[in-house]
Amino acid sequence: MKFQRHFRSCLLSGIAFAALAGTAQAQSSATSPDEGSGIGEIIVTAQKRAENLQAVPIAVTAFSGDTLAERGVNDVQSLSGMVPNVTFSDKNGEARITLRGLGFDNLWGSSAEPRTAYHLDGAYISQSAAIGGTFYDVERVEVNRGPQGTLFGRNAVAGTVNLITRAPTETFSGYLNGEIGNYNAFAASGAISGPLGEGVGARIAFQARGHSGYDRNVTNDIDINNLSTQAVRGKLSFSKSANFKATLSADYFHENDRAGGILLGFYTAGTVPPAVVAGGKIADGNPRHDFSNNLPATKRDVFGVTLDASLELGDGFSLNWISAYRHSKFYYAVDIDMSNLPTIWALNWIEADDFSQEIRLNKDFNRGNLTVGAYFFSQGYDTLARNPIDTALFSGGFNNVIGGVFSLGGHAKTTAFAGFGQLTYELTDTTRLIVGGRYSWEKKAKSGEFLFVDAYNPATWASDPSKLSSSPAVASGEITFQNFSPRVTIEQKIGSGLVYATFSKGFKTGGWNLGQAQPSYKPEILTDYEIGFKIDAFDRKLRLNGAGFYYDYSDMQVPVTSGFSSMIVNAASARIYGAEFELTAMPAEGLQFDASAAVLKSEFTKYDTENPSINNSPLFNLAGRRLPSAPTYTLNYGVQYTFGSSIGEFTVRAEGRSISDMFFDAFNQASNKERAVTVANASLSWTNTDGKITATAFVRNIGDVLAKNGTFAYAGIVGYPLAGNYDPPRTFGVRLGVNF
Repeated sequence: MKFQRHFRSCLLSGIAFAALAGTAQAQSSATSPDEGSGIGEIIVTAQKRAENLQAVPIAVTAFSGDTLAERGVNDVQSLSGMVPNVTFSDKNGEARITLRGLGFDNLWGSSAEPRTAYHLDGAYISQSAAIGGTFYDVERVEVNRGPQGTLFGRNAVAGTVNLITRAPTETFSGYLNGEIGNYNAFAASGAISGPLGEGVGARIAFQARGHSGYDRNVTNDIDINNLSTQAVRGKLSFSKSANFKATLSADYFHENDRAGGILLGFYTAGTVPPAVVAGGKIADGNPRHDFSNNLPATKRDVFGVTLDASLELGDGFSLNWISAYRHSKFYYAVDIDMSNLPTIWALNWIEADDFSQEIRLNKDFNRGNLTVGAYFFSQGYDTLARNPIDTALFSGGFNNVIGGVFSLGGHAKTTAFAGFGQLTYELTDTTRLIVGGRYSWEKKAKSGEFLFVDAYNPATWASDPSKLSSSPAVASGEITFQNFSPRVTIEQKIGSGLVYATFSKGFKTGGWNLGQAQPSYKPEILTDYEIGFKIDAFDRKLRLNGAGFYYDYSDMQVPVTSGFSSMIVNAASARIYGAEFELTAMPAEGLQFDASAAVLKSEFTKYDTENPSINNSPLFNLAGRRLPSAPTYTLNYGVQYTFGSSIGEFTVRAEGRSISDMFFDAFNQASNKERAVTVANASLSWTNTDGKITATAFVRNIGDVLAKNGTFAYAGIVGYPLAGNYDPPRTFGVRLGVNF
């Protein structure tokens, strides 16, 4: 009892101290104890059970929390330099993940969900705007490429990102870390953990990040695309008996900064935007200068609670269930004409409440294992956009006076059920067969949908977006979807490695084009044919994994333009194929090489749409065009050397990423393309002799390469400006840490 009181006191004191001091780096491992003898073993849950990464017949890339901490990875976007065939972009505050050329073509208000399913401690997060504040106090991260429809279900059509955070410890421990750098950058994180009593443990972790703006708004003389975020997570674990365990976690994330898109060019080359014709200014030749008269803004608050429990039933049976609730509120503001004139801008609100429940029954037997389960998901989704406008735009002119507000939005309700199962059976001592399937049923209803123009009256609506100065007509509707996603894998062990072949399917749910008076869109289906191998050789001094795949993609959800409206419809199909390889080598004591390479061929086989940059455009056949954000190759490579001294251990590391050119739209417009680029980073780290204190000096993007990570084309009435963001410029700094 005395120790419990002491720990509670330390817990509260540590929280206060961490919030004020925040220094250093966590160093808990997700690898095997004998890691020093070769490349460490990583345990993953890519098949909803704990397995050695090298024994899983899926294209999985996984990193322990130690590795992420050593390389200074504190957000999901940074994984792009570590995982093959992966790109990330940040559009209007949403982290968008593209796996094997499959990204997130979304129109605001469509209620569309990403093609990559993101899971936090086993719980699905539906909103891409809600994943940004989760990446801290990490035990490991797993990126599963290829459709994972059988075990992970909805929206795992491109793959999954599974983030597992650290659990409460049986002994008192913790860490504090801190980072400072140019652009007034700072990052602080920490955790404190230990027992509260017999069978009860607690952990609390936090993260705070910030930096000044990478870009400059000239009109208002202020930096933009700065960062200001804070996050905290608490966990309670219960293991009162040998056969029952449960973990209750709660997390909160807050952001309030001036993140938003800036002008990256024009969709139609040589365009003279109407704002410039009217005497406004939109650019001065500096790519990081913005002339919007309305500053960008991003605000979000996300809160979640998860209960994860397991029960051993005996005779090889076990039961797992996970319940999760997540509430997210997201607001962002952008200037649509991107000039210093008061022409048109957008204020957007999204609010979502998610609840999910999964239960799995597992059976281990002599020659394999079986998992069967059921899943339930429910979501309430509200969206509202208000666009103050110069009403003269409707006649093709400018008054430089805001006279009206274009408003759209509505409510969507999702109810989803699924049943799934997967059997793994050893046909021989070296051959395994995996067979699985998932049946999904979903209903999506919409209500309160509106689209109208009313008078500009800031006193009425600016402080409360729910106050509309008129009563628009509202629409409602209901649609249902059904899907079956199978998986068949044959796996053959060869020595200490394996080869496998897989046939599988995945689907992305349908939805509504809310506020656009347009019909619904149905799910899209991906069929995957894949082969792969995993090899550990030379006493685990060499690890080589690879996969080749062919995708048949049907009923793709894509934006189609018709007249002045744009909506998501199932108007396309595509063919995607490629290969990827991952290498880790330790040829000598202290020396490590790591690399990954991916080649990708993507093309639409069907896609007819109008070109939004052409008045009275005919239908264009985009068959043969590359998919957006789908580079033909990506290369990641690094080398590090660790050596000892009388004052501790030093590690010097150099790493780089090379990526081919890629388009950001389906038309493969030359003006909407990024060239091939290479970005290099370097670091020097020191750990003292007892491993308690660390220090790292680093520099990222050494060459200060200017590279776009995504674009969005705004309306023709303002000249089709391309809004988006560049990757961060050259940054450098130091990290300090202590763990106890």
